[in-house]
Amino acid sequence: MRLPFAILLLVTSALAADVSRFTNIECESLDPSRLTFQQCNLKMLGRGIVGLNIYATLINKPWDNAKVSISLWRKFNGYHPFLVNSTFDLCKLMAKPTQKMSFATIFMSYMLETSNLNHSCPYENEIIVRNMIFKEEYMKFAPLPHGHYKFQFMAATDNEWKAIINAHILHLSS
Repeated sequence: MRLPFAILLLVTSALAADVSRFTNIECESLDPSRLTFQQCNLKMLGRGIVGLNIYATLINKPWDNAKVSISLWRKFNGYHPFLVNSTFDLCKLMAKPTQKMSFATIFMSYMLETSNLNHSCPYENEIIVRNMIFKEEYMKFAPLPHGHYKFQFMAATDNEWKAIINAHILHLSS
């Protein structure tokens, strides 16, 4: 009698697990004379595990004053702004990364796990993100209802936007 009940509990807990993964990535260089993308794709790392890969080359002078805008969009009839729209100075944040708790600090702590953005300005040569996996723990500070989402990252230097990266995410909660 206990064995069927234990099997039922295992099956229902496995079916109730959260699923979050990247479904698409789009990279656009707004100024090809300053930045180009050599790689911008998703790679299957295992069953249901998708890794995001970006390889961007910074051209000409280094980025001494980088600004980043992060926004979250939810798909209803098309994508609409949802919950987060934050612009921050990347150089100041990386100079003092634990100064205050904010969405930018949380985002950068996850980004540092898989990228070479682990120092303050200037940024030279290339920016690399390897096999970044969208984990459920990323959303522990802002639990999302299930649905399709888009994280939009915009990068600027010298007060001009240079790149837009759209990462599409499927989030199914229990």
